[in-house]
Amino acid sequence: METGRVINRRYLLQRLIKHGQMCAIYQGTDQVLQRTVAIKVVQSSDITAYRAAIKLTAHFSHPNIVGLYDLVVEPETLYIIQEHIEGVPFSILLQQQLSPFEIVDIGMQISQALIYAENEPSNVCHGDLTPSAIMRDPQGLVRVNNFALPGDFLYFQNWCKMGGDDIVFSDPELPIGQQSEARRSDDIRATGLLLYQLLAGRTQGASIVEPPSDGRLRFQRNVPPVLCETVARAVVRQHPQRIYTPEELYTDLKALSETLAQPLPIVMAITSNVYQPPVEPIVISQTTAPGTGKLASALPVRDTEQPGLNVPSYRSDQSMQIPVEQISPASPTVADVSLKLAAARQAAYPEPVPQQQSRQSFLPILVIGLVVFVLLFIIGFFAGHFLIP
Repeated sequence: METGRVINRRYLLQRLIKHGQMCAIYQGTDQVLQRTVAIKVVQSSDITAYRAAIKLTAHFSHPNIVGLYDLVVEPETLYIIQEHIEGVPFSILLQQQLSPFEIVDIGMQISQALIYAENEPSNVCHGDLTPSAIMRDPQGLVRVNNFALPGDFLYFQNWCKMGGDDIVFSDPELPIGQQSEARRSDDIRATGLLLYQLLAGRTQGASIVEPPSDGRLRFQRNVPPVLCETVARAVVRQHPQRIYTPEELYTDLKALSETLAQPLPIVMAITSNVYQPPVEPIVISQTTAPGTGKLASALPVRDTEQPGLNVPSYRSDQSMQIPVEQISPASPTVADVSLKLAAARQAAYPEPVPQQQSRQSFLPILVIGLVVFVLLFIIGFFAGHFLIP
């Protein structure tokens, strides 16, 4: 598609944002309303799927869902005019050191979008909650896209080894986007996988997380164990306390957010050449005990076994861990950063002595000097009269 083209005598194609599997996405301008828009250009082979999705979601209006503005149909091409989001994609979020509070907040916002879609008259399941469907704007608002589209088969097949029981999509005989209990559970598992990728140990600067070959959940060491447990309950299909619905996931994450400290905004960039040793990952196994069909708790437990389950408790297994050098170091806490900033400011800008205090300390010195001067003058005066005839 050539940039500079005007579609339907209204929408100007300006620049290519990205080229996805099913469509190309451009930044454009609505020349009538004078606003920036996103324009999806869908080729003929995928028009049927997109038109079915739009029929289900055209009425959506929610702050966590990307808005739909217009639809332009041509013989061989479909143009979907959407809200343009100035924000960062999921791949950039992976490169940032997000706090546990921020990651919990992302999960809550995705859950709110799913709750809204499932309670609309059309009862829509997302079905394709992959990293490409998530963006976050500068105000921290998460925006979910691509509702009711065919799911990315390769992506979900690749993540089946993480407690997925080799199930790629549930209820494949149903139309795309149609809700069912199993599909609601699929959306929860997809949300859990997104949160896991943000919490997983990975090399610094990585824009993608691959599932470990042994199927174990590996979290960074600074992740609160209760958050590890919640994500495991969303991801692992055979977890004894598995989370099935977005309402349940939202409730659990909401309660968890109230126990986590909200990070304070840092207004200045901090660069440091000080080496920080890498942290070890928390490893959560996906295996089940022979004959029991139950999983142990996903909470990391050391040197103990859980009674009643007849399986070893989850613990850090040195033989199964990702090498330490592959795990990104734990980010400094807000308190650590605040202390460093305070020390740096004190060293660079010593506090000035108040003027009043300076004057008060100067006055006694001045009085003492005057008294000494008068005494020396009197001594000199009398010594001159008595000693000099």
